[in-house]
Amino acid sequence: MKGVSQAKLIAAIFLTLVYVLYMGVTGSPGRWDIALKLRFLAYRADFEKLVAMANEDAHVTRIAPDFTWLDDDLTWPRKNVGISEQRWEEYRRLFRRVGAPLGIEKNPYPVAVFFPIVSRGLVPAGWTKGLVYSSTPLTPVLKSLDERPPDKLWEGKHVLVYEPIRDDWYIYYEEW
Repeated sequence: MKGVSQAKLIAAIFLTLVYVLYMGVTGSPGRWDIALKLRFLAYRADFEKLVAMANEDAHVTRIAPDFTWLDDDLTWPRKNVGISEQRWEEYRRLFRRVGAPLGIEKNPYPVAVFFPIVSRGLVPAGWTKGLVYSSTPLTPVLKSLDERPPDKLWEGKHVLVYEPIRDDWYIYYEEW
């Protein structure tokens, strides 16, 4: 490492750690875009497999590692989880692989499959950011979701915005 002193290297590592800890402690939704894009590009085939599986399981609207919602029953626990244990284990395996710890949620209109990747807080005071697939164009679209969405897009204390990645894939940001 010619030209870089040990002190400068230690300082750079320290500042990087401080930034990572700051992001984790503050729960800031900013600066996740590049990480989400890289995750999508690295695991696109697995994300697409999850979308295909979710579409096949049409009556299941939410699939998480530890619960499911059916289109006619949101109670939990319940005997009928909507999919076989083997199928659910395949979802869990893919969730771990792609780094989607919260599973997926399907939206009926417009038809979309949401992958919440990072989330902080609870309704009515929180946010989530992740990936979403929709063959129907989603709006409103912004160039970046690393900054707070413009005031004109907020409906009271709620906002849901998208950043296109490729084809029918987006990053989404929702705050309530």
